[in-house]
Amino acid sequence: MKTFKILIWLCLAASALHSCKRDQLRPVESDKTAPGTVANVKAESRPGSVKLTYTLPSDPDLLYVLAEYTNKYGKVIQSKASYYTDSLIVDGFADSASHRMTVYAVDRSENKSAPVTLDVRAQAPPVFGVKGSLILAEDFGGINITYSNPNEADIAIVVSYKDSLGYFVTRETNYTRLKQGSFTSRGFASKETVFGVYIRDRWNNRTDTVFKTLTPIFEKELDKSKFKTVILPTDIGDYGNGLVISNLWDKIISADANMWHSRGDAGMPMHITFELGVTAKLSRFVLWQRPGPYIFNHGNPKRYELWGSVNPPVDGSFNNWTLLKSCVSVKPSGQAPGVNSQADVDAAARGEEWNVPLDAPKVRYIRVVILENWIAGPQAHIAEMSFFGNDN
Repeated sequence: MKTFKILIWLCLAASALHSCKRDQLRPVESDKTAPGTVANVKAESRPGSVKLTYTLPSDPDLLYVLAEYTNKYGKVIQSKASYYTDSLIVDGFADSASHRMTVYAVDRSENKSAPVTLDVRAQAPPVFGVKGSLILAEDFGGINITYSNPNEADIAIVVSYKDSLGYFVTRETNYTRLKQGSFTSRGFASKETVFGVYIRDRWNNRTDTVFKTLTPIFEKELDKSKFKTVILPTDIGDYGNGLVISNLWDKIISADANMWHSRGDAGMPMHITFELGVTAKLSRFVLWQRPGPYIFNHGNPKRYELWGSVNPPVDGSFNNWTLLKSCVSVKPSGQAPGVNSQADVDAAARGEEWNVPLDAPKVRYIRVVILENWIAGPQAHIAEMSFFGNDN
């Protein structure tokens, strides 16, 4: 028994020793010989960045090339590129001034070569170009910001306003890398307001603030008690069994009831029609998918359109109708239908909100056209819809 205990102790000690060794992080190789230097280093100036091209040293244990510089705020910025390539992008420049850059070759033992230094000059960071493109305009319930981002840079557009005490308060931050974009910051009363907008990037480079005094357009949610079902000759109608069009405005979101559901053999495209009960200039609308396991799945709309009219033809054609919005539902996780992340669940719960263009005409009748659902099947369903705007 004593021998058995000793064996167990030795096994535990060996296991612990192996675990300790395994947890130590160190280079795969441990020589102390520095690699050769990179050669023929050339710099190409780009917006907010510099592209370096070079000739790699011939060392067999070369791992990567490291370039670093100190930006205008005194922060050291580093970029790396593996030995598989002969170029490197160094970004994060806050200005177009000259900066001293140091380039090293680094081997598998983390030995650095002798430094190669050169003076580089980037073009102005993309945020300044975006700032120059900003258009600030009054919108329903707030301010509309239109911008151009030709370099598709990762930027943040920060919207603030002057409060009743005279302080500027950040209202929201819109993160984007779209080449062209437009969004509206809402929730403001219809009174003269001083807005401020500036652009920053992930290195905290930021522009000066653009100020503009605007009066947001009055907006309210349209009264759903006035909505009415309209059935025109070309409409798909509903499944029956209580899954009727009027469920779209019953203020209940349910997976198995209180929704509109088309016939099972309806086919795509399909459309339904209803009346708002008032003639209104719409600002936006929200569509809620059938929830539960059906989000971004089954018959929930993936591609759809919103049309409006004040006098729809009785033959069910699209004469006298105006396309208000073309919509493509986007699943945040990008995962296959039926596999949902928490971000997917949260997005579906918030509903899909779409802005209606400011130059769109007033409408009284709504037509929802479904072009494709999430499983490319012949049926569709929607849990709820809400509409915002001004019916004065």
